[in-house]
Amino acid sequence: MRTLITNLKGQCLFNVSMKTQAEGLILISDKHHRKTELDKFIKGGEIIIDTDDPIEICERIAEIINAAKKHGEIFIACGGDGLGSLINFVANKEGVNAIFTCHNEKIIRIPVLKLDLSKTRLKILEFLSSEDLTAAEIGQKADISRAMVYKHLAGLMDMGLVEKSRFFEKFAITEAGKIAVI
Repeated sequence: MRTLITNLKGQCLFNVSMKTQAEGLILISDKHHRKTELDKFIKGGEIIIDTDDPIEICERIAEIINAAKKHGEIFIACGGDGLGSLINFVANKEGVNAIFTCHNEKIIRIPVLKLDLSKTRLKILEFLSSEDLTAAEIGQKADISRAMVYKHLAGLMDMGLVEKSRFFEKFAITEAGKIAVI
């Protein structure tokens, strides 16, 4: 089964539905969504995300994508609002069959990108998601040398996923890093 998960509305929603030939539709809206006349023609489920916390939003989107994956192919179509950006990010992270966007009512397929995080870097992010740590503490937990810790931390800092903490020589996970480990 082909499932389209989207936050698009109106003509863009119609155009992407025709392009993907999806058999199922999940419309994701935020709590500020206003119903329109077209909404009554939507066949499928609508899920309203009722939080403003970007981490909770990403967690919910990941749950939706992974639940739909059990039924077959997943296509994502997202608009340019804040919710659309988060849907796009999570779709890339979770791995979907295709991602589309709409520009001037024209549907454009965009490449699926992979977040290039090694297992070690992912472990470091997971450690930092619960507490700020020094390089030595990270090295102990990850069982790697301090030199390798600094190499990984430099890469994670370049990606905007980790930053220096306010406390001494510790490192902290950023909001982007928290989203990356969802």
